[in-house]
Amino acid sequence: MKNFLVALISLFSVSAVAGPHVVFVIGEKEYKTEESLTEFFESELKPAGYTATFFTAPPEGDKRNDFSGLAEALGKADVVMVSTRRRAPAAADMAALKKFVADGKPLMGIRTASHAFHLKDKPIPEGHAVWEEFDPEILGGNYTGHYRDEPAPVMVVKGSEKHSILVGVGKLPATTKLYNSDPLKSTATGLLIATVEGKKPEPVAWTNEVGENKAKVFYTSLGLVEEFEDTEFRKLLKNAFAWAVAK
Repeated sequence: MKNFLVALISLFSVSAVAGPHVVFVIGEKEYKTEESLTEFFESELKPAGYTATFFTAPPEGDKRNDFSGLAEALGKADVVMVSTRRRAPAAADMAALKKFVADGKPLMGIRTASHAFHLKDKPIPEGHAVWEEFDPEILGGNYTGHYRDEPAPVMVVKGSEKHSILVGVGKLPATTKLYNSDPLKSTATGLLIATVEGKKPEPVAWTNEVGENKAKVFYTSLGLVEEFEDTEFRKLLKNAFAWAVAK
């Protein structure tokens, strides 16, 4: 009986921590997501049973495109979160990321992921690769720049109120530095929009479905340091992870 109880406890312990595994790919300096996403994982996802592997490239220098080990880690990932800006991972790591999505695995992107792997005409380091069509092909957006510090109230897209990502999420604060992301790809479903006074609305959160294997994709152009301090934004992001890994 004693051995049976020990075995049962051991089995329960393994099951209790065997939640979805997230691979975070971080490489940007403007919005400090190396800090905010790490803190978000520790306080919101880890208690919910998620595990994670972080790949963080430095802001500048010879290692700014170094995400060594990413290809291997993606083989064990349930979802990947991209928060990079104009980086060129090693060709093998980029190929693994493309395969991850092609295989129908879920991907999430935040803020600068809309120009994650686009070097803007700068030379590609030898042995590395870019993915200039990552935004329109995978995220489903159309990033063309952003506004300055004008406040842009955030609203729910009409008809999306009952989407699981928005369930339980209250009013979000106005954002600034609003991205120009319109129009979305036809496969995308808008969730949130924001509008600078006197300008046209811009999508700020949406989902997309990619490829023959219908990979689930979530992206938000929100993600400023102060937005990570907002309870409703954190609910939104946590819901998005749950939506991404749901079978």
